[in-house]
Amino acid sequence: MEDLLLNVVKECNGSKGFGPLRTSAQEAHDLLCAQHGITSRNPSHELRTACFAAVKLSLESKKSKLVSLALLALNKLVRDERFQAGAEPEDDSLWLPAQLLHATSSMISQCEDTQVHILRVVLSMACAASWALNGRLVMLLVSRCGEAYDNGTQPVRAAAQAAASQTLTAFCTFLDEECQEILQQQQKHKNSGSSAEMVYNKTSAVACFNEAIPVMQYICSRLEEMKALPKSGDTIVFLLECLLTLVNTLPHTVHSNSHFTTFLWQRFCPALLALLGAPGGDSSLTTQQSKIVYSIGIQVVRLVGRERALRPVLEAIFHRMLLLPSPAKRLEPLRAARELLRSPGRLADLLLLSGPIHRHAGDDMAIIRLIMDSIEESAQYCDPNVMLASVECVCALLGSLEGMCRGEGLNVEGAEIANSRYPLLEQADYTGPLTYQSLARLPKPYRDVVANLKYQSDSDSSGIDGGLQEENENCSDTDTSGATEGPEEMASQSDDSIMDDESFLTSQQLQKLHNIPKSLHLGRSGLEECNTDMERHNARHFVKTLQNILLPNLLTLRSSIQIDEVLQEFASKCCQHNSAQNYEITTIMNADGVYLATYSALLLNLKLIRRGHYNDPKNSESSSTMTEVQFVEEIHGSGILVYVSATWLCELYQNVLAKSLLEVAGYDSRTQQQPALINLLTDVGGLCPSQLLTDWQKLQKVVHGTTTDSSPEVEAGVKLSRRVLTCCWASVVSVLGASLGEQGPPVGAGASALSRLVARRSRQKHKQRLRDDVITASLEGLQKAASLSNILKLQSRSSSILSLLSASCKVQGPKIAASHALSLDVLISKGLELGSHSSTNWPHIFNACVAVAGLEHALFSKTGSAQLLLVAQNTQSNIVTSSTFNNEKLNLSFTDGEETCVDVYSFLQNTSYGQSGGPNQDASVAEIVERSGVLNAHGKGILSGVNAAKVCCVLSAKADELFYNAALRLALPGLCSFLGELCKASHNQLFTRYEEVPQAYPENSGKKWWRKKLDAQCQKPPATLLLHRIGEVTLKCIRSGRPLVHTMKVWSIVGPHFMQAACHKDRTITKKAVACIHDAVNALLNEQTELPHFHFNEALFKPFENLLCLELCDSDVQDQIVACLCEFVEANRTEICSGWRPLFGTLRVANGKNNSTILDVFYIFLQTDNTLVFANAALDYILCLLSHIRNPNAADDDEEDETTTTTTTSIREEEGPTLNVCAESLKLLQSCAAILSMMHNMPKCPTFNLTHRMGIETEPQLVDPIIENSDINTFKQVDDNEISYKILAMKEDMEACDREGLTLSKMDQKTGCLKVWYILLEGLSSAAVIAPHRNQPMIVECLFKLLKDLKSLNPGVNFGLYCLNHLLLPMVQHWLRQNSKSQRDDWQHFKHCCGLASELVVDYVSHVQGELKAAGNPAVNLALKQLLIILIECVAQPNESVARLGTSCIRHLILSIGQMLSSTQWDILVVAVHRATAVSLNPLHQITLAFKPNSDSFYGDLATVKVAARKDSNVVESERLYELAQQVFLMQAQRNCSKCTGKLCECDQTVQIDDRSYVFLLYPPDVSGGAHNSDLNTVRVPFRNLVVGILAHQMLIQTISSALLQNLNHITPILNILQISTCSLRGILTHVNARHVDVMLRCLEMSNSRAKEFDLRPGLKFLTQKVGNLSKAANLYTQANTSEVVQIIVLIELCLDGIEKYSITHSDIEQLLAKEDEDAVSETRKCYTDLDYVEQFLRSLRVKWEHLCESYANLTIRIPVNAEDESDAEGGEGVGNAIEADAVTSSSSTEWEKTVRPFKFADFKTTESFTSSDSDSYLEKEILPNRETPATTTTTIKTNENSTDDETNEAAAKFQKPNKIKYDANTLMQISVDEISSSSIKKDDVAGRVNPFNALLPPAQPVPPEIQQQRSVSIFKDSEAFKVTRIETMEACLELLGSLPADRLSPLGNVLKDGAVMLVNSQEDKIKCAAEELLHRMNIAPYDM
Repeated sequence: MEDLLLNVVKECNGSKGFGPLRTSAQEAHDLLCAQHGITSRNPSHELRTACFAAVKLSLESKKSKLVSLALLALNKLVRDERFQAGAEPEDDSLWLPAQLLHATSSMISQCEDTQVHILRVVLSMACAASWALNGRLVMLLVSRCGEAYDNGTQPVRAAAQAAASQTLTAFCTFLDEECQEILQQQQKHKNSGSSAEMVYNKTSAVACFNEAIPVMQYICSRLEEMKALPKSGDTIVFLLECLLTLVNTLPHTVHSNSHFTTFLWQRFCPALLALLGAPGGDSSLTTQQSKIVYSIGIQVVRLVGRERALRPVLEAIFHRMLLLPSPAKRLEPLRAARELLRSPGRLADLLLLSGPIHRHAGDDMAIIRLIMDSIEESAQYCDPNVMLASVECVCALLGSLEGMCRGEGLNVEGAEIANSRYPLLEQADYTGPLTYQSLARLPKPYRDVVANLKYQSDSDSSGIDGGLQEENENCSDTDTSGATEGPEEMASQSDDSIMDDESFLTSQQLQKLHNIPKSLHLGRSGLEECNTDMERHNARHFVKTLQNILLPNLLTLRSSIQIDEVLQEFASKCCQHNSAQNYEITTIMNADGVYLATYSALLLNLKLIRRGHYNDPKNSESSSTMTEVQFVEEIHGSGILVYVSATWLCELYQNVLAKSLLEVAGYDSRTQQQPALINLLTDVGGLCPSQLLTDWQKLQKVVHGTTTDSSPEVEAGVKLSRRVLTCCWASVVSVLGASLGEQGPPVGAGASALSRLVARRSRQKHKQRLRDDVITASLEGLQKAASLSNILKLQSRSSSILSLLSASCKVQGPKIAASHALSLDVLISKGLELGSHSSTNWPHIFNACVAVAGLEHALFSKTGSAQLLLVAQNTQSNIVTSSTFNNEKLNLSFTDGEETCVDVYSFLQNTSYGQSGGPNQDASVAEIVERSGVLNAHGKGILSGVNAAKVCCVLSAKADELFYNAALRLALPGLCSFLGELCKASHNQLFTRYEEVPQAYPENSGKKWWRKKLDAQCQKPPATLLLHRIGEVTLKCIRSGRPLVHTMKVWSIVGPHFMQAACHKDRTITKKAVACIHDAVNALLNEQTELPHFHFNEALFKPFENLLCLELCDSDVQDQIVACLCEFVEANRTEICSGWRPLFGTLRVANGKNNSTILDVFYIFLQTDNTLVFANAALDYILCLLSHIRNPNAADDDEEDETTTTTTTSIREEEGPTLNVCAESLKLLQSCAAILSMMHNMPKCPTFNLTHRMGIETEPQLVDPIIENSDINTFKQVDDNEISYKILAMKEDMEACDREGLTLSKMDQKTGCLKVWYILLEGLSSAAVIAPHRNQPMIVECLFKLLKDLKSLNPGVNFGLYCLNHLLLPMVQHWLRQNSKSQRDDWQHFKHCCGLASELVVDYVSHVQGELKAAGNPAVNLALKQLLIILIECVAQPNESVARLGTSCIRHLILSIGQMLSSTQWDILVVAVHRATAVSLNPLHQITLAFKPNSDSFYGDLATVKVAARKDSNVVESERLYELAQQVFLMQAQRNCSKCTGKLCECDQTVQIDDRSYVFLLYPPDVSGGAHNSDLNTVRVPFRNLVVGILAHQMLIQTISSALLQNLNHITPILNILQISTCSLRGILTHVNARHVDVMLRCLEMSNSRAKEFDLRPGLKFLTQKVGNLSKAANLYTQANTSEVVQIIVLIELCLDGIEKYSITHSDIEQLLAKEDEDAVSETRKCYTDLDYVEQFLRSLRVKWEHLCESYANLTIRIPVNAEDESDAEGGEGVGNAIEADAVTSSSSTEWEKTVRPFKFADFKTTESFTSSDSDSYLEKEILPNRETPATTTTTIKTNENSTDDETNEAAAKFQKPNKIKYDANTLMQISVDEISSSSIKKDDVAGRVNPFNALLPPAQPVPPEIQQQRSVSIFKDSEAFKVTRIETMEACLELLGSLPADRLSPLGNVLKDGAVMLVNSQEDKIKCAAEELLHRMNIAPYDM
């Protein structure tokens, strides 16, 4: 320094004007030279003063030499220690900085270099550590630097800025050191305790920082001044940099200085706000200035961010920074925010507010929320730079949160605050508003301006709290991303649609649960309350057993498997004990229900213990973890077959609430080591936070040791990070999702990030690069968010994040973006933890697995889109990758010969990755991506070739590990959610379109053929299916040793999905699905043994049954299923147990391809020794056998063409297996019945499983007593029924059976054995009807064998009668009616069955009333009634064989059991016979009612009669019908003649028989002509019904007559005259009483009257002759005569018996007959005793005898017309016939017979000239409604048979003219006929039989002459026949009476004398003599009368 001063002196010597300088320099030199001794040294400031004076003058001299020397002197002064030694004086003007400033006061006027050098000196001084400084000096220095900055050039400004900044830095460092020194001193004194006054006070130490306040104030003032000046931007930058340096250098402890914080609040922050400008106005700051201001704001956060009081101004600053600028101007604020968010420490400052939290405390998340609002709004802006900045901000935030989770940015003090404030992780969750809403806490001026701005503008681009707040109202604190998100919105829609279906199914299931009865009882009699109390008692007993016996044992066990096995045994024994109880106290339950209920009860108990429920009984309601309804529904809705009532479960629930079963049994929840039972319950309930199995966690602890607890900083960081994420989750998702471009108009065809990444390479490079960077950054942020959600336990919110990741990672071809690979890696590697805590995450994880599988398929399969892998270039050699996929090796060839093939999977097993040396670590996707170099500046970000293959291998291995770990590690709830979501994902994959068709042609609705082909290809399912994964996971779960409850829940989830997949249209998928079911069932059968009373195996086989029963699969799948079932039976027959039921349910509908195998299954089942298994599956076994017996798929051999032998042979060859199956099944059924018989009386017979679908408890089936179409239309005439059929009603018998316990429910025990037996017989009976024709005989034989055996087997005769009454007989009637409605003549097997049924009833009656002597059994009466009703219906059938069958069976009944029937049963029998007699005559009676007596009109009198022809017959049937017609309508003499040999007389038969049948159509008189075709009014009487009915009736009459004429004591009838064949009915009459005989006589009387009514109608007889193709007029003379003679014979016998028995005298008879004449009530008088009946028989005999004699007299005596007696109408007919016959000459008849032609109904048509005739209406076309006879035709009025309907209608219209001839048909006859007919009508008037509806009759229709001729001849011949029959009858009766002895005849004198007197006047000598002889023997003179 001395040398420099001497140089200055020298320089001044040669110049003028430098004297003061020279003097000053010399003085300074001298002073310095004098400083050699210690004592003589001057203070440093004096030395500096002397030197600085010289320097100052040198600088002011402006002489370059002197200035240079001055600058050197300045450097010396700053650096030389002499000038800095010792203490500084108090006057700061003497300090170095002040002296320096004074010496350099002329700096501004110096040149640029001089100024720079001076500023460097200042910088050097600031960098020194040994100089004194205070605030005033700092301000002076900053001011001097500011002046230089304002006026200087760029070098000067740089130097000034550096000098000022360093000065401020040094100043702050000085203050901080001073503060720390004070703190150390205070701490030292506190530790030593030397001074009681010295206390530790941080505030006193930080008071040092008060000196910084003026400096900051000065700078702020300068800023305000500069801002007001124009062109002051550079100075403002300088000042802002100074300010930034100051706040950046101040330590964090400054926040404790209250003065400093006050200054910040009052001056500093408002100054910053003023710099930023007013809200809404454009800021005047430049970009550089703004950056500095934003950095200052961030540093302010560092200084006072934790001060609660300063939060409002900080919020105001950030509000102005980030929200008020429009998104387009937020780039720099966002970058500043990124710097803030990048630091974990700054985040901690924002989060950890000081002071206690109280009601009005500020929101600690307000600034974070404000920043995120700005970022979220900016992310929606279209500028890529702004979007990238927004995404980078979020990524910075997520990165800082990751750092905080590692403990970064937190000190011990902050960690203590966080941990004390949030003791638990969940308590750190943010629950405030999700947008910035703290505007009220901002400074008032700022708040007023912002509010005014908001009021003026409705839609501000900043969105302060308008739009954002409104958006917040629509979202909640969940994992949604709000309305601004694209991919998540799409994903949520698809998820919602799935969940909607699930919720719909769940609601249906819940509805079913509500409909479940509260108690399950076995149909016990009594009130519902009784059953409920019983079940509650049972539940309480169960709880006691559980508490006292089971739990103490379970708590001692140490293995979960052992505990589960004990629980299964306990449930099985509970059900066994319950089934062994008395029937009245048994509760329905199965072991599955008890097993699940035990788990649920213990789990509920454990939850209540952990919640302290039992320690606080007062709070029991609120502390309950589950309601009673939830508890019940959890068990009932478990998807398992559960038989436990809601009442039982409710009682169990209440007992668990009231008492802690586990604690009573010895469990202590406070112990560290938990019993294995608790671990098992924890796994079942998912109570462990990790959602992993406790056994696996124990294993991990053993392998890896116990993990050390994390530090407090880490714990606090995790809590704070969770708080930030819970506050900003929606915004994070929105920003990262929006940047992926998934919302708004899509750019390009594809929506995925990868497609955009690849497709836009040809566009603008820079802009595209930015967008690619945005996408990459977004994916990086999503990956961080996914990882954080795992660390922070926010998996429940991560669904939206994962949806974005999975949606953006669609693999297209053998390439993959590096960012997408990293995303897939995050999804799969973190997937298990993410999904186990939130099931909504699984779909996205599965999408990632599908994407990896797709990439693998594209890379390694031959059918992929790219089959070649690219060559991976290496410095050593070319490496070609190849891989093995599905056992196929892909060998690639290239031109280079040095290449080598390696397995790309092999690197996974190496310790190092790649060929270059590296650290020994496992390969990871991140490492592969990093080494690939695709993310560097030159890379395109796309992995392909070797790198893609290696990434794919890593990801594939991780995916395999994911599914493997899920199956082995997840607790039950987590596993169920995993499988449930996996099944949903698989369902969507299988049954929805795999890829959307490219929307390239949306406007074209009609697609070209190639586009349709592309669509079809796109609809195919993917090559890699999740179905394989489901099968693998299921097998691993089954084989992993999990408890049975886990397997139950798993199967209830995967079983239905396998069944759905088996219905897929793709054959490979269905095969795989069935194979999955097979593998799972096979594994379970081998791994798990089902205990008694469990039904889980039933659920295993249920999918097979559903697939076949619901017809959901094709025949190939059916064959595969049947093969699986047969394999199970062969390999695991003893383990199937409850699975037999669905197994047989499946085989029920299996086709007949595997009959031999199926039969083997049937035989194997019968060989089982387990009666419980048999009882459980017996019903399904029987139903399965019955289905194979019915065999509906077999062809009916009735349709075989027997004329073709080859066809017949081939068909019979095909029928062989079917017959074998049926026969074998019948044998098996018989064996099954034998087993049931054996089990019925077993002491401990198990209860049979009866499904609800079997309607056994319904009303038993009975025979329908109403015969179809048996009603008679009387055409408004009185037609009184003669007898009541009420005795045939079955109601009383049913009630009697119920009273005597003869119903199935009362006969059966609690086991249900008889019900199963009943179902077996019911199935057989129905099979007999519907089985193929060839199988029916075998089935019928088997059925009757089983029914017959019931008499002697265990169930007894009562059960046999029950089956007879309610199964067999209703089936017979059903079969009868079914055949009667069908067109096919299929009666053979029915007749066999009906005959066997009759014989069976005979056997049962004989057994009960003969062998057992048990009379009065109501079931016997019921069987008798039902059989008779069926036989009556058979009699009424229009089929000859069936009608004959009915009559024969009735005769058989009388023959077989007549002698053992009771009186009541005889009542039933005779009434049924009467009904059969009446029903058989219904057709005859019906058509007779349409005609008047003595009417010769064949058009009908009381109804219009027409005939319709139907082509529903054949020639053979018609020929047989005509034979029957001759048999019933002609007498024996008329049928045979001497000219013809054979069965028929063909003399008069000239008609050709065709295939038509005829129906009489009867139209009531009140039907108008236009309504004749109305089906409602038309009465149809088929001619076949008429003939067969009369035939059956005559057979019945023969039976009745035979019964009545056997064992006569008094007379011997002449049977050959009566034409009655003999039959062994002897002894019957002795077992009946007079009432029964009276009913049979009524049958004869009805037969007689119906025949006479027919014979009284000539027109009807003539019509019947023509329709029946008869040679003579139809008549029923034989029938009438037979019934009449039999009546007389029987009455004579009965009268003689009565007279003898009751000693009736002549006088008594006279009085009786006289009384009859007086009262005339003989027919209406009711009889009560046998004597009454004898009196009635006497009266009846007199009436019958006199009527017979009178009719004979009328034949031979000519009585004048006017004096005609009121004789019988038949006699009148005879007279009329005789008179008419006289009018017709024989010549005319002969002439007519010669010209006759084959008869057709066209004969009724008159000649062409006779146009006025209306006879064609007789042939009116009739369209019958019977759809079963489509060939029905109507005979037309034309001769031409081929005439059309139009021709017919024209002809009908031609002859149906309104001008009809008004005369009766009888006018064509003689006048005498008219007189006789009129006299007959008059006679009817006298008798009171006038039809009151004559006015409604149609007008008479004229008859053509030729028809009149035919009718006349017919009537004449008929009258002759009538005479012959009358004479023969009279002779027979007289001969009969003549055979009686005189002593027998004399008592009957008064009865027979009047008739005999009439015969005396006979013209026949033989009759006359016989009559006189008769009178003589009765001692009556013939002329005394």
